[in-house]
Amino acid sequence: MKPRMIVTASLLATVAAVLLLVAIQTLHIRTWGGENVQPVSASQHPVQLTEDNLVDVLSTMKLSTPIARVEWKQSILTLDLKVTGTSTSYTEIYGNMAAVADLGFRSLENVEQVMLRVMAEDEWLHKRHLLLAADFRRGEWPMYAIETLRDWNSPVLSDELKDWFHMMETELWKKQFEMSSQG
Repeated sequence: MKPRMIVTASLLATVAAVLLLVAIQTLHIRTWGGENVQPVSASQHPVQLTEDNLVDVLSTMKLSTPIARVEWKQSILTLDLKVTGTSTSYTEIYGNMAAVADLGFRSLENVEQVMLRVMAEDEWLHKRHLLLAADFRRGEWPMYAIETLRDWNSPVLSDELKDWFHMMETELWKKQFEMSSQG
């Protein structure tokens, strides 16, 4: 054999070996799960929210404020988050709001709108007061908007966030941070 033919043959054998190894690895991952083995119940696709799985789906969120009220009706998820006392920071609240939006629009395929209220509860008087409200609507904001809200580091919301998420701040919310910035 000529040296050129030996080089060509060894090159073809190397390429064939690499392709064979890739095919074996792909087959292994597809049939056995490879290193990414997940339980049969694990889902890679967005979930359909229903009355039957509402509690299970919402319990997957890691929120620092409890859910006070929830309603699921005709592709609209309505939630009230309850804040008690003054120990919850605005960054936690914005993070919780982002977590709800993230769940509603990245993990659930049949949610078209999330209506979210952040309520303060006066434990002495047993009264609830609205602090913030948001109306998240699918397709009305860029996907990075959720991360922007999650990472927002000021009690004053930007006009973009307010527009994207139809957010409204009450005077009580604004007062809370005026007083804390003065003291």
